[in-house]
Amino acid sequence: MLVHYDQTSDILYYEVLDIPLPELQGSKTLKVAFHHATKDEVVVRSITLPKRSTVGDVINDLKTKVELSHPNAELRLLEVFNHKIYRPFDPAITYMQIFPLSEKIENINDHYWTIRAEEIPEEEKNLGPDDRLIHVYHFIKDTAQNPMRILNSFCIIQKIENFGEPFFMVMHEGETLAVIKVRIQKKLQVPHEEFAKWKFAFLFQGRPEYLQDSDIVSGHFQGDGPWQEYLGLEHSDNAHI
Repeated sequence: MLVHYDQTSDILYYEVLDIPLPELQGSKTLKVAFHHATKDEVVVRSITLPKRSTVGDVINDLKTKVELSHPNAELRLLEVFNHKIYRPFDPAITYMQIFPLSEKIENINDHYWTIRAEEIPEEEKNLGPDDRLIHVYHFIKDTAQNPMRILNSFCIIQKIENFGEPFFMVMHEGETLAVIKVRIQKKLQVPHEEFAKWKFAFLFQGRPEYLQDSDIVSGHFQGDGPWQEYLGLEHSDNAHI
């Protein structure tokens, strides 16, 4: 008879481990969501490695467990939370590798953040001196009435809500919104009829400034960081985006 916290039981549960217990205790498992480069497909893989392993080790292991667009594809890891990419940029990291390859996996928290892996597009590896890698997020405006009356009228508050998968995009100096829209539509494979309903805005500290096709997008970005500024795509929340 087994006794635990003043409760008795005659049933003993056990689990068959894939590896010896001492090895398991010295290991860490990360759940990594891999986004395929050319398919609308996300697969989640569990990567178990010794705690002192690095991000580079995770990427090498992941490459053996997912389908790559080509054998020499390079991968990066991102931290995603609330449909935004939160891991800070490190200008010393080649090809915008969000997690440094040398970072220990024991420092990574995949319970709070989503760990995303993706191939690094070729265009991001060859940025010109005036090119910039910007964050692009989907959003909707949630308009709610404040129950407090101000001068016998309701106070209308607009809240920006992000959804869907955030992504990076290369922005060239002097590029208009019309040109960028073509690349966004191609990347997301949105039908013309639906894409025509989308609105585009530069968002700074959560406030949208809507853009016209002729606007030079690079002129709006001042380098304040992706938490302060990003290119927003306003449209209905479709599950496939």
